[in-house]
Amino acid sequence: MTVRLPSRGSEMLAVACAVAVGAALVTFCLVMAESGLRSAVPAERFAGVDMLIGGDQTVRQDEDFDLVLPDPVGVPADLAPAVAEIPGVRAVAIDVGFPAAVADGRGGVVPVESVRRNGHGWDAFLGTVGLTGTPPIGPDDVVLAVDAADAAGVSPGDPVQVLLRGEVRDMRVSGVADLRGGGVFVSDVLARELGERPEGIVDLLSVVLDDDADIGAVTDCVEALVDSRGLVVAAGDDIGRVERPAAAAGPGMLLTFALSAGGVVVTLVGFITAGAVSVGVAGRARELALLRAVGATPAQIRSMTARQITGVALGSTIVGIVAGMLGAAAATGSLVDLGLLARGLSLSWSPLPALATGLLMLGVVQVAARAGSFRLSRMTPADAMVETEAEPRSANSVRTPVGSIVLALAAGSAIVPLVTRSETAVMGAASGTLLAVIGVALIAPAVVGRIGGWLAALSGPASRWLAVRNSASYAVRTGGTISVLALAVGLLTTQVYVGSTVSAAVDHEVREGTVADVLVSAPAAGGVSAATVAAIADDPSVVAAVPMVRSTVMRPVDEYGVALVESYPMSVVGSGIDWVLDLGVVDGDLSKLDKNSVALDSATARSSAIDVGDTVSLILPDGTAVEPTVVATYARGFGFGKIVVSFDLLSQEASGPYDSVLIAGRTPAVAADLDDLISVTPGLQVDDATAALVGPVSQDPSRLLNLGISVVLMGYILLAVANRLVATTLRRRREWQLLRAVGATPRQLRSMARTETVLVCVGAIAVGLVISLGPMSVLAFGFVGKPWPQGPWWPVAATVFVVCVVAYAATMLPVRRLLHGASIPQPPG
Repeated sequence: MTVRLPSRGSEMLAVACAVAVGAALVTFCLVMAESGLRSAVPAERFAGVDMLIGGDQTVRQDEDFDLVLPDPVGVPADLAPAVAEIPGVRAVAIDVGFPAAVADGRGGVVPVESVRRNGHGWDAFLGTVGLTGTPPIGPDDVVLAVDAADAAGVSPGDPVQVLLRGEVRDMRVSGVADLRGGGVFVSDVLARELGERPEGIVDLLSVVLDDDADIGAVTDCVEALVDSRGLVVAAGDDIGRVERPAAAAGPGMLLTFALSAGGVVVTLVGFITAGAVSVGVAGRARELALLRAVGATPAQIRSMTARQITGVALGSTIVGIVAGMLGAAAATGSLVDLGLLARGLSLSWSPLPALATGLLMLGVVQVAARAGSFRLSRMTPADAMVETEAEPRSANSVRTPVGSIVLALAAGSAIVPLVTRSETAVMGAASGTLLAVIGVALIAPAVVGRIGGWLAALSGPASRWLAVRNSASYAVRTGGTISVLALAVGLLTTQVYVGSTVSAAVDHEVREGTVADVLVSAPAAGGVSAATVAAIADDPSVVAAVPMVRSTVMRPVDEYGVALVESYPMSVVGSGIDWVLDLGVVDGDLSKLDKNSVALDSATARSSAIDVGDTVSLILPDGTAVEPTVVATYARGFGFGKIVVSFDLLSQEASGPYDSVLIAGRTPAVAADLDDLISVTPGLQVDDATAALVGPVSQDPSRLLNLGISVVLMGYILLAVANRLVATTLRRRREWQLLRAVGATPRQLRSMARTETVLVCVGAIAVGLVISLGPMSVLAFGFVGKPWPQGPWWPVAATVFVVCVVAYAATMLPVRRLLHGASIPQPPG
């Protein structure tokens, strides 16, 4: 016999909403993960060649994703003749990149995505790119990509100003290439002169095969030739990864983001969906108990519950999957802007994310439905009827001491920023909030009971007394609601202030450490040339002109036998750093920086047990392994990078162009004295040094990404809270019937419900703000010296407002339904 019960719209709606939103979030994350695994970086310049040979751009780690080097790894140029001799190879050419940009004729520069590698030699294309005009032959010939030529308003034969390695050159447009991206192409002879490589080293080798060549056989021969030389051979869809190593890092970042966010999302989806299902089962506990009384078996009860809820979840899962895929498609542009998706790279689409989401959601629903009805289904009919009439009033006695221990651990984690100013301290402060939420959830029933008893002793209207007594008597229910609402408040508030406080720490250190008066830069032109730096230094109003380049360096570490790599932001500086920057030297002497030494952030040095005089193993941006000596440690690592080196160590950066030039002037008007020099070079700009160094750091796209994820998760948590509040309020129908029977008026009952809601909201907001603003205040004090969170206050106000509105609506709307419906009888006359 099949046991059935009619469906209740309110209970099924809660399950449907939880499952649909959960399915959408899981589908979104799975589409991102699949794209990170399967997406191929499209080739741009070398779409027509058959093969590319480049350096291995990955730094491998055990038990973690490989890292990608920021600069191209070199390839020996003498490898080209050997490759050309392989049967089936028609031609081999070298490719060398260098900073290049095109003047737009209006004093500016045509913008491009990556100006630092925008210039190349033309011969590397091996005739595979369409050309209007003639190839560049002489030192004054240049070929422009079609979009760059259009932006500059030039065509073959026209003169044009081109910035090569930051220096302005008057050249002639010999041709326009059928390419996008703003590329600048010169003769191979000039490209070798302009390249940053040592003699005999190039960026890439491009290969074209004979029409009848077996590409697999040729690839095998080339791989055998380059074996053990740290090189990569790419053909077909893999060419884009070698051509655009920075873009190739995007899928890995996308996968990392999807897995990190997906882990949190799946956990929340599991708990919230299970919670919604459990609330639905609890709402039908009386009917289930009656079924047991008339002979239904435990297996029939569980099967019936799972079957009914799964039927609702099936349609909701389909809706959620469609919404998740539409959301992923709509987010493509934002992912490109955030650097998680390379230009021209599209998301991968297949049935796998939908299938995995469907299986996951239906599995969660099945387990939750059977688990939610398991205890009740195994009771005797008499015990089941008693269970439906009595809601648990007090929690297990073990919860309070365990919760107190967890809160103590959270407090210890939150004060880490007072001990060390490092990323570990930031993570400690953030994780302290999550630990505190767990601790609050454990101790909430006991605390609610105590506070409720104290408040009930105060005089007040009957409705207030009833509200306080109800909240205290059913402390498990009240404490659970407060804990989840506090989680929503604490999660978003912590995410807002972690990012803004770290940014404030960066800004604080930059302001404290910047001694220079002005900063000259040329971001659109590929940097400031060495000749411009020399001209600035010769100006009578300039005391010191120190070039600087921002980059990334990696440090291999061994943690318990596991090989890992830590990535550090790095500043490369010229001589005279003391004139323009005060890094807050803790030990050693920055003037000793040379080709065999580095300076290290003091917090990083302390955590790694490195002292001045020790050597440290590093991997430079182009993959070169070095072991320099630490000659100084400094305090302002957030503002100026965890490692500072001289240009002597990075010889290929020494000749420029430079990201910026820090200038100390003899007079406050030094910026005006440089106007004549700046005006002759398109793309150069002069800014206040402090403002220019602070500005770019504050625009961190990862902050927006993390904040967006937190907002979505907060919305999902509030959905779960609303579902639970609605269901809990509707389950109190018999309680309200009894109160009406003894003379309570609808106005008194509404007032009682409002007071209960206010108590829950006040408790949740107070707890949420304490467990989030407390650690963030400690973080701000340790990093900035100000004992309050750094950042805007409106997100806190907005969060509090949304939480209160959701809690009020989810409680008072069911109350109005109960009081105006036939389910609450009038008291006898």
